[in-house]
Amino acid sequence: MSLRTLEPPAIEAPTTRRSFVDHLGLVLGGAGLALWFLAVQQSDYAKMSGYGLVTILPWSYFVGLTLVIVGFTVELMRPSLRNSRLLVLTIVLVVFLYGTASAVEPVAELTDSWIHTGFIQYILIHGQSLNGYDARFSWPGAFSMSAVLATFAGQANTIAFLKWFPLFIEVAYLAPLLVIARFSGVGRRTAWLGIAFYYATNWILQDYFSPQALNYLFYLTVIAAVMACWQPVRLVVTDVSPGSIRDRISRSRHLFTIARFEGHHAISSWNRRSSVTLIGVLSLIFLAMSMSHQLTPYALILSLVALLLTRRLGRPELIVLLVVLSFGWLSLGASNYWVGHLSTIFGGGGQLSNKFSANVTSRITGNSAHLLVVELRILLTGALFMMAGVGFLRRRADSRTLEALAGAPILLVAAQSYGGEGLLRVVLYGLPFTSLLAASALLPSARGEIRSLVPSIPVGWASRLVNSIVPYVIAVALLCAALATTVVRGGNDQYESFSSGELAAVNYVYNHIRQSQVIGVTNYFLPIGQRKIGVINEFIAGGSGSSDVRSLAKSLVKARPNYVILSKSEEAYGVQVDGYRPGWEVAIERVLIAHGYEVVAHWPTAIVLKATNSTSGSGSTAIAKLWT
Repeated sequence: MSLRTLEPPAIEAPTTRRSFVDHLGLVLGGAGLALWFLAVQQSDYAKMSGYGLVTILPWSYFVGLTLVIVGFTVELMRPSLRNSRLLVLTIVLVVFLYGTASAVEPVAELTDSWIHTGFIQYILIHGQSLNGYDARFSWPGAFSMSAVLATFAGQANTIAFLKWFPLFIEVAYLAPLLVIARFSGVGRRTAWLGIAFYYATNWILQDYFSPQALNYLFYLTVIAAVMACWQPVRLVVTDVSPGSIRDRISRSRHLFTIARFEGHHAISSWNRRSSVTLIGVLSLIFLAMSMSHQLTPYALILSLVALLLTRRLGRPELIVLLVVLSFGWLSLGASNYWVGHLSTIFGGGGQLSNKFSANVTSRITGNSAHLLVVELRILLTGALFMMAGVGFLRRRADSRTLEALAGAPILLVAAQSYGGEGLLRVVLYGLPFTSLLAASALLPSARGEIRSLVPSIPVGWASRLVNSIVPYVIAVALLCAALATTVVRGGNDQYESFSSGELAAVNYVYNHIRQSQVIGVTNYFLPIGQRKIGVINEFIAGGSGSSDVRSLAKSLVKARPNYVILSKSEEAYGVQVDGYRPGWEVAIERVLIAHGYEVVAHWPTAIVLKATNSTSGSGSTAIAKLWT
C-alpha cells in the first residue's frame, strides 16, 4: 500500500514538464510580443542613421524576434500540428516585421502614399478623377473605392489610414496565403513553413497605401480560389517505366492538348452552384483589377495560364474574360495615358539587357550604407531562389503548379519594364510560390505521382541525423531571413520616412500658398501631395537633370518657385544616394536667401523659404561666390 501511495508524485513531475513543453511555443511567442512593445517604447526616431530603422531598434526587438521564431519552430515540429497556435505565432511575426516602422515612426512613410491620398481627396471633392494630371489617374478604381470608404467612415481624407496600412494589408494577405498553401500539394508543415518564409523574406515595399497593395490582395485571392476549386485529374501514362525520362516527356506533351483546354484534366471539387457563384465573384474582381492597376491584371493572366497548363484550372474562360477586361480598359478607360505613350507600354519588349540595367545595375549606387542595403536585398532574394531550386529537385508532387506560378511573372519583364521596378514586381508576384518551394527544400513532400528529381535520403542513420538537425536549420534560416528583412526593409527609412516637423512644414505651405503658385523641393522625399491636387504645382529640382548641389541651386534659382521646403529626409537622400556631402542643404539655403528668399517657418527637421521681390545677386557668378 505504501508503494502505491508513492506512485502519484512520481507521475506528476513528468506530467508538469510535458505541460510546460506543450505550451512552450505559445509562451515564447508571448514573451517575444512583450519584448516588441518594450522595443517600440525604447526606440528613438530622431537617432536614426544611414542604415535606417535597424539603427534605432534596441536589443529587446532582436531577442523578441528570436523567441517568436524559436516558438514557431517548436510548434511546427510537434508530432501533431496545432493550426491555431501556428496562426497566432505567424501573426506575431507579421507584427514584428511589418508593424515596427508604423509604431516607431511619427508619420506614414513613402511620398507615394501621401500622393495617393491626394488623389482620393480630389475624387472626394470633385466626384471624378483628374484627366491628364498623372498616369495613375487613368486607373482610378482603387482611388474611387477608397473615397467611398473614407465617406463611409466620415473622414475628409484618407490620411488616417496611411500609417498602419502596411500591417493591415499584410495580415489580410494571410487568408489567401493559407488557402494557397493548403491546396498547393505540399504537406501541412511545409505549408506553414512556406508562409513563414514569405513574410520573413518580403522586403519589397509594395504594401504601402496604394492600388498595387490592394490589387496584390486580389491577385492572391483569385489564385487561392482557383486552386481550392479545381484539382488535377491523375494522368495515366502507359508503356513506360514510372519516373523515367520517357515518362516525364510523355507527361509534358499533355500541356498543349485540346483535352486540357476543354477541361478534361482538371475537375471541380465544388458543386455546380458554388462554381458558378465563384466565377461571378471572380468576374467582379477582374473588373476592379482592370480599372485599378497597370500591371497586376497581366501578372494574373500569366498565372491563370500557368494554372491551366498545370491542371489547376478547368477551362480558359476566366483567362479570356480577364484579357478582354484588362485590354478593354487599357484601350478605352486609360486612353488618356496611352495616346502618345505606346512606346512606353510596348516599346521595351525584349530589351533584356537594358531592363536588367534599369532594375538592378542602376540601383547599386550611393554611399556605403545604401550599397550594403541594396546588396543585402539581392543576397536575400538570391538565397531564397536557391532554396526554391533545391525544393524543386527534392519534392514529389501531383503537378508542377508551384514552379509554374513562381516562373510565370518573369514574362512581364520580357514584355514591359514597368519603369525600373519590373524585377521587384516579378519577385513579389512569385514570392508565395517561391517560398513554398524553399520550404520544400527542408521539408519535401513524400507523396505525389511526379517523383523527385534527386534520390531521397535512405532510411537509416543518415535519415535520423538529417531529421534531428532539420528543426535547428529551420530556426536559423527563418531567423537569418527575418533579421535581413528587418535591415533591408527599413534600410531606406532615413529618407523614406518623415518627421512631424517635415509634415508640419508641408502643411504650412499648403495653408499659405495660393492657386497656380509653385512649391519647390530638391528631391521627391517629403510627405507632400496630399492636398490641392491640380490647384498648385510642384517643382522638383533633382528631376531636372541636376548632377550636383550647385546644379540643384541653379535649377531652383532659375525656376523661382514661390515656396521652397528643405528637410532632413531630402538631405538624407542626397547624402546616401546622390553622394552629396552632409550639410549640403545649408548651401542651398544660402543661395536661395541670396536670391530673394527668406525663411518664413522652421522646425528642427525642416525649413520653409518664401520668394520675395528683393534679390542680392543673380546668375552663376553669385552662386559660385557663395560656394567659396
